[in-house]
Amino acid sequence: SGLGLAISGDLVRLMGGVLDCDSRPGEGARFWFDLPLPPTEEAEAPTQDAADAVLRLPARDGPRPPRVLLADDHPANRKVVEVMLEPMGMELTAVEDGAQALAAFREGGFDLILMDMQMPVMDGLTATAAIRAFEVQHGRARTPILMLTANAMTEHVEAGRAAGSDGHLTKPLTMAALFDGIDQVMTRRERAA
Repeated sequence: SGLGLAISGDLVRLMGGVLDCDSRPGEGARFWFDLPLPPTEEAEAPTQDAADAVLRLPARDGPRPPRVLLADDHPANRKVVEVMLEPMGMELTAVEDGAQALAAFREGGFDLILMDMQMPVMDGLTATAAIRAFEVQHGRARTPILMLTANAMTEHVEAGRAAGSDGHLTKPLTMAALFDGIDQVMTRRERAA
């Protein structure tokens, strides 16, 4: 009945499945889920280059773990990204909307931003444009921003670029896609430097 069960239920529902339980007083409970998953080939693992890119994400101010800002309105999505990045030793700050992302960014110190496109209060495109304007106004270096969204159409990718994003990742997010996306923005950043 805790947070783990709520997150598990959200994840199963996001994948079109059902999470349920059988329980008898004094005997315990059995939890189960049913997912409509198609057969698939072996899962794609992150390439070594992509994993290395995550590990070489530079920390801006000294010997500390890279700081990542994640803006996503769905708690299950935030938890998935947290689990993916946890083995990399990054310091993750997660917020629920673009306004909170902008406020956290203004405090400074982030090496990478993962930004959902559709959120309440302030969407990811508006927040990205505001972050870019703040960087220019305050003479800050450009922070890589990856858009995270279920919107995969060309016009969505272009809208992200127009707002100032450096890459576009579609949900559902895999570890391989996340690491490859980070690798691409870091490679572009290194070439531009």
